[in-house]
Amino acid sequence: MSDDRRDDTDSNETTGELRDNTINFGDEFGEVKFADSDDTSPAISVDSTDTAQLPHWSEQPTGESPRFGVQPRDPSRPGSRDASRPTRDQSRPASPPPVSRPAPVSRPTPEGRIRIGGDPTDPRARRPSDTHPTMRDRTGDISRPIPRDRTADPSRPTVRDRSPRRPAPARPAQVRRARSERVDSGTHPRPIGSDRNLSSAVIVGLVLVVLFVGTSFVGPAAVMALVMVVLGIASLEFFTQTSNRGLGAPMVVGVVACLSAPLAAYYMSHLAIALVVVFAFIAGAVSLVGSNDDHSGAVTSLGTLMLGVVYIGLLGSYAGLILRMSTLSSALPNIGTDTLFLMVFAVAANDIGAYFVGSAIGRTPLRESISPNKTIEGVIGGTIATFCVVVIIGLQSDTWNSLMEWILLAAVVSIVAPIGDLLESVLKRSLGVKDFGTLLKGHGGVLDRFDGVLLSLPIVYFLAVTLTPWAA
Repeated sequence: MSDDRRDDTDSNETTGELRDNTINFGDEFGEVKFADSDDTSPAISVDSTDTAQLPHWSEQPTGESPRFGVQPRDPSRPGSRDASRPTRDQSRPASPPPVSRPAPVSRPTPEGRIRIGGDPTDPRARRPSDTHPTMRDRTGDISRPIPRDRTADPSRPTVRDRSPRRPAPARPAQVRRARSERVDSGTHPRPIGSDRNLSSAVIVGLVLVVLFVGTSFVGPAAVMALVMVVLGIASLEFFTQTSNRGLGAPMVVGVVACLSAPLAAYYMSHLAIALVVVFAFIAGAVSLVGSNDDHSGAVTSLGTLMLGVVYIGLLGSYAGLILRMSTLSSALPNIGTDTLFLMVFAVAANDIGAYFVGSAIGRTPLRESISPNKTIEGVIGGTIATFCVVVIIGLQSDTWNSLMEWILLAAVVSIVAPIGDLLESVLKRSLGVKDFGTLLKGHGGVLDRFDGVLLSLPIVYFLAVTLTPWAA
């Protein structure tokens, strides 16, 4: 009966008539009536743009995502689907088999570089590390940490220990050699006293002594002529070196001023010295104003000019004032010459004593940053030599004949002469020269030889005028 009913229903569908969807299941279930609409098709279907069948679950994934869509129902026919919805074309061929993704291209990694985030199955070898023993070895296998043998391997180069080490204390002999090889110019070590040719220095020194003693016996005018020669050469050396360094000081003005100051002091008085200095300043200012050169170094030029005038001309003019004392009274014609003679030999004794004592036992530098060759032991030795020479010459003098006067004179020279020597060393370092000249073999230039004399002249003149030793 049920078969007949189904046949009738199918025939009704073909004819377009409504069919009876009632099915009788017997006494157990009874009659079941179904809806009139056909709901056999799925509500969710594959989009029309993708008609390929879904791959089986056992096949390799293709990496593509299927697109699904829900077709809207026809509002005019509840429960029915749009008849115009395209169905899957069964006659279309199946989609081509999925293309497998190509294997990743491996690139050689430089030796020793650690790559993070790479392929964990990459068999490339990595450089072993002492601090990370779990890294891959050169065979690509990962092994458990193995303690490395830290014993000395003759085939491996030794690694230098870069930790700071405290230097070993120097031995006394090494200290003596290091102190004896001090650097004067900052480039090459040189032992103390090696900058002088001793035989040449002695010969030149004897010539200067003979000239000075000979002119002293002639009279103050002859000594004054020798002073003028010394100051003239010293000023030429100074302004030549400053001109070579581009300081721009007018050389003619400087040399003329350095010669005019002692002459004015000897023939006129100490009042004329101030006029010479003032005139030198005015002449330097005129030369700068009338110059067509760049005036950016005007301060340096004028300052260098006045430095040379004061250092050589003004200080040297006190030699003229000391010699002038011999011309003031016919009763005491040797006051000036005796004083200058005593002072010059005291300075020479101080220099010679400091040189030999410092070369022999000098260990403690006096001012290492200025002159490494000068030591405190040398200063002490020079002071002793100065006292000895002053006493010996004072015993033969009619002007300085008191022990207290000798002590004061020797003390003044022992203090001021080393300061003058250090001052000249400062000037030479500032100019970048070893000596101001080469006229005196073994001594350098004239200014190098008489640097202590220049600074001692005004102090000794003041001491002589204050004590007036000839009055006794």
